[in-house]
Amino acid sequence: MTTRSKPGRLHPKVNEALDLMERGRLDRRSFVRVAALLGVGASAAYAMAGLPAPAMAADDMPFPPDDPDAVMGGVLTVAMMVQRVDDPAAFSWTEMSNQARHVIEYLAMTGPDNITRPMLAQSWEASDDLRTWTFHLRPGVKWHNGDDFVAEHVKWNVERWVDPAVGSSNVGLSSIAALVDDVDTGEKNEDGTPKTTKRLRDGAIEVVDDLTIRFNTRQPVLSFPEDLYNYPCAILHPSFTAPFSDNPIGTGPYTLVELAVGDRCSLNRVTEMTNGEPFEYWGGKVYLDEIRYFNFDPENQLVAFAGGDVDAIYSFGHEQLAFAEALDGQILPARTAQTLACRMQVDVPPFDNVKLRQAMQLSLDRAR
Repeated sequence: MTTRSKPGRLHPKVNEALDLMERGRLDRRSFVRVAALLGVGASAAYAMAGLPAPAMAADDMPFPPDDPDAVMGGVLTVAMMVQRVDDPAAFSWTEMSNQARHVIEYLAMTGPDNITRPMLAQSWEASDDLRTWTFHLRPGVKWHNGDDFVAEHVKWNVERWVDPAVGSSNVGLSSIAALVDDVDTGEKNEDGTPKTTKRLRDGAIEVVDDLTIRFNTRQPVLSFPEDLYNYPCAILHPSFTAPFSDNPIGTGPYTLVELAVGDRCSLNRVTEMTNGEPFEYWGGKVYLDEIRYFNFDPENQLVAFAGGDVDAIYSFGHEQLAFAEALDGQILPARTAQTLACRMQVDVPPFDNVKLRQAMQLSLDRAR
């Protein structure tokens, strides 16, 4: 039986997480993450954990408030590998999403504090058993062609993600995987086993009204809002045809005006929709007129910044950290769980020697 949480009602799993935190079995930042995923506003979640809320974003959107002292206009130049922008649902490089994310947007956005906040979705709630997720879309969002952003558009996107012909990695997300079943195609694999394909379960997606969409999963899922910020989860207009760079209709503040793979990618601020009406971005003021990406390999991006060729870069290697710290700039680190695993064949010399394996463990600087 599924009991739907009502808007404004604290999800029972939040109380469970709060109890675990108070007993020292869940750290405070993990509690904030869980509470935000279950619909608690970020500021309230931080307050419940006894932590100060960062000023990077508001509760109901992932951006900071408009800055009254900010100057309108200007061009931002960025050094980054410039990739193809064909089908966002099949993106395989983060750089692809960086080039597109100011044009097409996500239902939710996970910030640098690892907290997920509303974006195109204004709010959400989960059933008590975490099998039903209801998302309330932000009213007044317009596509660049003048269409209203509605729940049917979200449904169309999710249906594409699970289409094997699209080849989207989104189908591997725990939330999206819980919406599909493996269906026997009636054919056989080479080894004689049944060939299956993935198909949306009956009743997996309900369009409640223009601004409300509900997902029904076959098992409990906690990470649904967080999963929707997977970089191939950007929401496309149903008129999409590949390549996206040829017809870049989005809801974001910019549109893609030039793409030369391996050279440059140019975005311009949207001021007018294709129907001739003025475009007002739902997320507040848009200060920059243009964003320009210039192609640099990762090892050369820092050199470009040091030489004044660009205003910002996407990344640099750990071996360049001292060089970066000596420059007049700001380093914005990404907190990540990314690790490098070194596995030893314990039955092959010299790794069959337990003393050697222990010595290697002791030689690691775990603080770094």
